[in-house]
Amino acid sequence: MEVAVGNEEKFLSVMFSLNNAIKSESEYCCKICGDLNEKELFIISFIGGKQSVKMSDIADFIQAPLSTLTTIVDKLVTNKFLLRYNSNDDRRVVKVELDRKGKSSYKEFQNRREIVAKKVLGHLTEVEQVTLIANLTQLTSSIQL
Repeated sequence: MEVAVGNEEKFLSVMFSLNNAIKSESEYCCKICGDLNEKELFIISFIGGKQSVKMSDIADFIQAPLSTLTTIVDKLVTNKFLLRYNSNDDRRVVKVELDRKGKSSYKEFQNRREIVAKKVLGHLTEVEQVTLIANLTQLTSSIQL
């Protein structure tokens, strides 16, 4: 399929603006969730919906080596965002769960996501919402190629 004249530049401009808006929202979210960095917030978000998570599962999720994750988790444990312990079933398996501050950060993150979703989708009809989501899904797939 051919790109219409002028659309390439418009697309790139809109994508640049969207990227900046997402980056700005991400930075704000990290700040209000406990002055975390993006990776730390991703980890808390990943753990948040679960009771406890194996360190290896988190490493897979953030696509980082276990040594890197250990450094990040050490900081989050020290700052009371996470609890770390050995599994009762297999002492070699290390698990983490949200501590008090982590639960608070996760809740704040979920609230912020809901606010942003309502901001973006709130002025669209249901059909437009479905279309937008489908187009963004297709866009994401195209970019990952």
